[in-house]
Amino acid sequence: MNTLLHYDLLRLEAFQQNPEIQNAIAINQCGELTLLKFKPINYFNYCIGKIESTQVIDYVEEFYADIHQKNHQVIIDSKDLLSLDIIKKFPKYKQRETICIMTLSPEEEPISPQENTIQLKLVSEKDIAEFAWLYLNCFDAENRHEESVVENFRLKLKAPGLEFYFIMVDGVPVGITGLYFHPEFTVLSVGAIQEKYRFQGYHKSALSDRIKRAKTQNPEKPIYSWAYKNSISHQNMIKSGLKLSQEFLAFQHAG
Repeated sequence: MNTLLHYDLLRLEAFQQNPEIQNAIAINQCGELTLLKFKPINYFNYCIGKIESTQVIDYVEEFYADIHQKNHQVIIDSKDLLSLDIIKKFPKYKQRETICIMTLSPEEEPISPQENTIQLKLVSEKDIAEFAWLYLNCFDAENRHEESVVENFRLKLKAPGLEFYFIMVDGVPVGITGLYFHPEFTVLSVGAIQEKYRFQGYHKSALSDRIKRAKTQNPEKPIYSWAYKNSISHQNMIKSGLKLSQEFLAFQHAG
């Protein structure tokens, strides 16, 4: 299982413990394709893996038929030529993004910025509400399910190995970030800066700090993260020493 899917499954399984939204979440399997659904949150409406036949696409469309405009993505390994050949037979799916899975092996040393201008403050249950709304603000989230936001983050915070942090500059929270410590790997799980504090090197500094923490706590395990190709996050990962591990193509359903 790739780390992107592993982490998102962890989050959805945590959300499913919230009775307010249990009926809005579904996780299913079709052959070697895993399908995720969280109706009000576009990000989670995707499937990833292998497409073995055109009938799989029929199954995918039926699975996502009950969400707004049938909005979903099919994510395929860029080297999986059979799956790519099948998806390209369906004009309603258009490739929109390339997702880069990035990694740093235990033997490799990260590249640190010359000056670290931030501090990471560990999030506790008492300030999870502040973190939750700052998280959505940093990502300018369009599909906010206000009834469940704070409880969802509280449930995520309880997941073993998952840590959230405020990115602090001179005592002010300028962004959010996180780490996920799995027994076999560490994931740089999230990182975002509020719009008014961007382009000042805070994202890259937080990335460097998390890599150091991962190296200290899980020194013999590889580090993974992911980003859209050529995005600022992707460029910062490259500058920090992470290398491409796997590349996925994201095909958006036209609705």
